Amino acid sequence: MGSKADQESFLWVPEYDEPLSPQLTNLKRRGRSKKVKFDGWGSIPLIEFLQSLGKDTTQQISRYDVTDIINKYVNENKLVHSVKKKRVVSDERLLSLFGKKSFLRIKIYDLLEAHYAENQFESDDDFLFSSDEENNLFSSEKQKSRKVPLKKLCLETPKSCWAAIVPDNIKLVYLKRSLVQDLLKDSETFECKVVGSFVRVKSDPNDYLQKNSHQLLQVIGTKKVPGTDDKSTEILLKVSNFVKDIRIATLSDDNFSEEECEDLRQRVKDGLLKRPTVVELQEKTQILHEDITKHWLVRELALLQKLIDRANVKGMAQRTP
Repeated sequence: MGSKADQESFLWVPEYDEPLSPQLTNLKRRGRSKKVKFDGWGSIPLIEFLQSLGKDTTQQISRYDVTDIINKYVNENKLVHSVKKKRVVSDERLLSLFGKKSFLRIKIYDLLEAHYAENQFESDDDFLFSSDEENNLFSSEKQKSRKVPLKKLCLETPKSCWAAIVPDNIKLVYLKRSLVQDLLKDSETFECKVVGSFVRVKSDPNDYLQKNSHQLLQVIGTKKVPGTDDKSTEILLKVSNFVKDIRIATLSDDNFSEEECEDLRQRVKDGLLKRPTVVELQEKTQILHEDITKHWLVRELALLQKLIDRANVKGMAQRTP
């Protein structure tokens, strides 16, 4: 989890340097992109492309399925570059859809993001949020905001605006097991920090609807229970839409995947989980930012030291006659 973001009065871009410079570049580039028009759930170019292939667009087709459709279309029409096999050469249909003469095949899924109405506040506003009026809200405000320097940009957002369930947002409030264990050292602030955050746990093997080995869950409370001996207690985490309380030792210490975030978004969309508002995400990000950044930095330095030690050992072995 190499990039962290701050927030000020709305969802704001950080001013510190290291992990986020690539993200800031992407945000600026988004502000210059051409406005995409939509017809229901998808962009007009996407809907027209799918309809030209005989696909039913009355119901939303997922990005994964559309990616598969495009890959099959590329194969059937022999659009793979003759030399650079990882690139696709656009025909008239793909040029109308993506506006590119050629593109990397592995980027199809990412290129489709801007063609979904549900992602528009994430891509067009340079910030990550969404609302009930997903296609119309703040259209005039967006044009004004791009004229303001990026680091000073600040929008007044209704408290009813929902936070988008996307990796860049969830990373701001995602806690790995080792970080939760660090936070546990301060019992007075522990509950305040973890409640509202997201953790990653193993999926129930009996849940046939769950395709991923792990899933993201939001912490909604804590619970003290007797420990392994009579003198100690253990803190368990109460998580949303999960019957059993979670032991901290069973939390994942790895990054979550995009598929797991998509699963979280779908469960929220289906009403199985409560959707966080922009204000809730903003407040939790402000509380956790320092702890998440320090935790990331310590791990990166430890990894760097291992690489240095490994290089030194290898160098000594090469010098030994």
